[in-house]
Amino acid sequence: MTGLQIFRSGIYHCLGEPGNNPDSAVEYFEDGILVVEDGLISRVGPADSLLKILPGDVPIQHFPDKLIIPGLIDSHTHYPQTDIIASYGKQLLDWLNQYTFPAEAKFSDAAYAQQVADFFIGELFRHGTTTALVMPTIHPESVDAIFMAAQRYRMCLIAGKVLMDQNAPDFLQDTPELAYTQSQALIEKWHKKDRLHYAITPRFAPTSSEAQLTQAGRLAKTYPDTYIHSHVAENKQEVAWVAELFPDSRSYLDVYDHYHLLRERSV
Repeated sequence: MTGLQIFRSGIYHCLGEPGNNPDSAVEYFEDGILVVEDGLISRVGPADSLLKILPGDVPIQHFPDKLIIPGLIDSHTHYPQTDIIASYGKQLLDWLNQYTFPAEAKFSDAAYAQQVADFFIGELFRHGTTTALVMPTIHPESVDAIFMAAQRYRMCLIAGKVLMDQNAPDFLQDTPELAYTQSQALIEKWHKKDRLHYAITPRFAPTSSEAQLTQAGRLAKTYPDTYIHSHVAENKQEVAWVAELFPDSRSYLDVYDHYHLLRERSV
């Protein structure tokens, strides 16, 4: 978006971390002005002050009784699950096998992955989410699709190929070697391009062998400014399973720590 845009509405935004200093970290204008120049916010403040100094020939887009806020951040979402939202599962593992894994198998098709990615990004924006950490599937096509959809809008988005080489259907498994080489190629292709960032993404401990988790840790060491994205302790059945699979770890979280997957930017 080029040129000058002026928006008038209630405005609420953060000047710092609200949890640290709630009295001075937020600013609210009951009648505010937001000025955008060439797609970037250049000024925000009370309408009675800014209207006096803004050019009179630029139309003001006025939204009375509305509130402008900063874009929301979704720190964990699965775009391949868009079409199975609200599907019923008795427990997490049943739900994965019955609904999620079959849905994810479709993302080997690049055209299908792009169609869902484009719709998903549109839905994020429609609901006010402008930054997201997204889990695709094991297919590199699914990673390319979500990054291409986000890049079109210069969106801040983090994603990465899902790593799974055990305890999942054969059609959704890779290998430790593929996990490394495909992730490395995708990191080189997408990480820090425009506002995109890469996340090394073991789905969760049960679906990665020790060899694959070792390769994930190797990737993390080679690319220290990437993110790491996974799951931990979603229900008791899963926690008990992890204890059986990794008896030398003192906790579910310790599994990731053992393979050097806990650090800054681990989510």
